[in-house]
Amino acid sequence: MHRTLRALLLTLAVAGAACSSSSSDETSGGGAEIGADTAGGEGSADAAGETSDAGDTSGSGSGADTSVLPPQPDRPRLDSPTPLRKLSEYAFFVGPLRDMRPNNGVIGYSVNAPLWSDNAYKGRYIVMPEGGQLTPVADGDEDWQLPVGSIVIKTFYFDLDRTTPDEGPYRINETRLLFVTARGIVAETYLWNEEQTEAVRFVAGTRINMQVIGEDGASANQEYVVPNKNQCANCHSRSDKLHMLGLTTAQLNRESLEEPGRNQLELWQSAGMIAGDLGDTALLPAYDKPFVAGSLNGQARAYLHGNCAHCHRTGAAAGVTGLWLLASVTDDYRLGICKGPVAAGAGTGSLHYDILPGHPERSIMPFRMSSVDPEIKMPEIPNLIADQQGLALIESWIAAMPPVACNEVNEGSGAGAGSGSGQ
Repeated sequence: MHRTLRALLLTLAVAGAACSSSSSDETSGGGAEIGADTAGGEGSADAAGETSDAGDTSGSGSGADTSVLPPQPDRPRLDSPTPLRKLSEYAFFVGPLRDMRPNNGVIGYSVNAPLWSDNAYKGRYIVMPEGGQLTPVADGDEDWQLPVGSIVIKTFYFDLDRTTPDEGPYRINETRLLFVTARGIVAETYLWNEEQTEAVRFVAGTRINMQVIGEDGASANQEYVVPNKNQCANCHSRSDKLHMLGLTTAQLNRESLEEPGRNQLELWQSAGMIAGDLGDTALLPAYDKPFVAGSLNGQARAYLHGNCAHCHRTGAAAGVTGLWLLASVTDDYRLGICKGPVAAGAGTGSLHYDILPGHPERSIMPFRMSSVDPEIKMPEIPNLIADQQGLALIESWIAAMPPVACNEVNEGSGAGAGSGSGQ
């Protein structure tokens, strides 16, 4: 059973000696202004400058000295017209940065169906301008709206000794910020130094090597990919705009991490964070929690939503495939049941259907989930490790479906099995 995120973060240990970062050959993105477009690769001079600044992450001791902390603002800094160079300069957190103790106005949150990121833990936070409110959207799949000036914070960190889960030591690799501006959402990444005292803006992307102890007690190297600035759009882009992921009713409608036993949305509403009246949260959509609670169908659909639907939906990168994996999809054929792939090649594994009911071993979906081959694997980026627990869930879900003779199904009219419908 995981301890609360706050407790986990407070036990972060400095593990720099066990970790090292290396340069990536991926190209850098651009856009110095927070309000600048991020898709076109502009601002390459700034990108190069920030890449060289990220030498602060090399273990040279250039990170902030946390033994004597300077006075810190009592609220985060949200007024800078351009991205700040160091994460600490935003004052999102008080005390040593690695402890991640939220400053006033910084709200921790969690989601029902998180995205797999090569065994990473994630710290999620929202900060809005004073008096700002979240505007809910009735559709459980669609993003809530945040006021201009808001920032969504997500930190990726790893348990380096997996023989004692949730006890550390931990290594923080990166913190991603999504800025809500008048011109849309802008993404920035901050790379943590070896001493775990500071994170510096980094746009070029890189790979980090971590020495971890696996569940079997054996020491092994794990490589982790920090995507470059432009790659953020691969998951967050829809209809040529960047979107939040996870800030939806069905993802947020769950118990609070801060006050276990209390509903997260109810706490936010009582704190004045939400515009309007949500009503009874028990009547609002909520995804099942994969591996934790809910029916097999509900957990599998929630897993696919959290890990695949940001691409597999209308207007997103894989929308043209016709394989739509939102948890709200009710058409079995769109969900992949008895649906043939839109293109041949290594990604099909010579299999004929995305999902062949009753037969995970003959279905393309688990075949691609099980692979780490860049020509085959799903998700395409940036994962380097297959999610074995997620794979087992999807295989069990497909195996439990009543078998259907897919060659007798009229494609485009639904598979008729009904096994994939609903949440």
